[in-house]
Amino acid sequence: AQATKQRCCPLVVLPSTWGESMAKDRAATGDAVAAAAAAAAAAGGGVVEAAKMALEQSDAAAPGRDQDVITDSGIPRMTPAVLRDICYKTRGYGSPELNDVLMLQYHGFRVIEGLDAYVNVRSLFLECNGISKIQNLEAMPQLTSLYLQSNCITQIENLGHLTELHLLNLSQNSIRQVGNLENLVKLETFKISANKIMDVLSLEGLKSRRPSLKSVDISCNHIEDGEAFVAFWQQALPDIECLYLQHNSCSRMLKNYRRRIISSLPKLRWLDERPVTTVERLGAEAWVVGGKDAELKAKQDFWFAERDEKERSFNEYRRVGAAWAARAKAQREANEARENARKQAEADLQETGSLAEGWVSVPAAAGPVETAEQEHRAKAEPLERQQELKSKVDAFLRKQAAERAQAEASESGEAGSQRIGEDMVGSSPSELAGRQDANCGEDDDAGKLDDPSTVEAPSVESDACEEAAEISEAGPFEWTTFRDKRLGRLVAEFRY
Repeated sequence: AQATKQRCCPLVVLPSTWGESMAKDRAATGDAVAAAAAAAAAAGGGVVEAAKMALEQSDAAAPGRDQDVITDSGIPRMTPAVLRDICYKTRGYGSPELNDVLMLQYHGFRVIEGLDAYVNVRSLFLECNGISKIQNLEAMPQLTSLYLQSNCITQIENLGHLTELHLLNLSQNSIRQVGNLENLVKLETFKISANKIMDVLSLEGLKSRRPSLKSVDISCNHIEDGEAFVAFWQQALPDIECLYLQHNSCSRMLKNYRRRIISSLPKLRWLDERPVTTVERLGAEAWVVGGKDAELKAKQDFWFAERDEKERSFNEYRRVGAAWAARAKAQREANEARENARKQAEADLQETGSLAEGWVSVPAAAGPVETAEQEHRAKAEPLERQQELKSKVDAFLRKQAAERAQAEASESGEAGSQRIGEDMVGSSPSELAGRQDANCGEDDDAGKLDDPSTVEAPSVESDACEEAAEISEAGPFEWTTFRDKRLGRLVAEFRY
């Protein structure tokens, strides 16, 4: 930075005593280059010679300086804690290996460092920092997008291991020559606008990526050789699809620049600020052959052909619509004629009693009879199902009553057993059935005991008897909400 400042500052005439004082001051501070220059000026060599010596020694010493070592504690560094905080702020993850996007722009970093743990990053944003060298990206083999615009980079380097890289943005830096792109086998988009490229020879590095490059932005540089600039793209990247070449030094001096570029690149779809249309390409190709007249004729032919195609398409649409309307009308008329003939045949049958030739009489009741049978069958099936369910419920109630009676009988002891035995000996089966009807309130069919074990059972509690009586006396069994609730309560009471 000091050497650059010395290059840019104008040389002024200073007294000879300046050299002696500067030599002492620089020797005390340790600036050997400035001290040597000041000593040369003090020896009588003059200020111009001293400045030349300072520049030569500065250039010679520059390669040996360690620019990666940051000694200023006020300069931001890519430490693990800083990177973790940035990940949290950009909705990333605290664990480095979980991040696939790393957004480090606008932080003032001077050196790329501390990224060894971020092995799965695919998009790295480093724009708008103070980075002067591309380095320390070996730990990111899966990187596909690298954004390094608006930095202080002077050379393209250390990118050979990024074989998966698709996009590289180096705009607004200080790069003077394109190179070191041989290993970027998947590179498709390359942006190097607003740099310090001066001539076409500095773009020779693009030829190494001829098979993969699809979009190149070389705008806003300082290329002055317009003819070589136009001819370069046909030789270097004939399959390019997108080019940004505007705002170079030669842009205003080139005549028919857009026509020449479009005609020389057959796959180009976008040039500078607007797309390459079909009519523009036809005009440019015709211009190369026959000038402006041929270009105008080619555009007119295209417009006329486009108009004819639209008219043909519209006429085809109208023809299809008319054919459909005619077919629908013919079908409607045929249906009307058939219906009229049927009515006439029906009238003749009623008058003469005989059908005309070609007509058959079909009984009209066949359909309704089948429908009635289907309806009767549909109504009979639910009734059968209801009867089946009713019989199952009755059997369940009798079984539960017998189990409850047996449980109560076992608790009453021997005295109760003897009393029940005496009653059974002195009573007939019909009397026992009548007694059970009085206790449980069941209908007459329940009195015909099918199971002799039910004779030994005493009556159940009044609530269960009433509910059983209601179920048996209700007539045909039907599933309703009310009966579902009652039956559910009854089942819960017997712990079914």
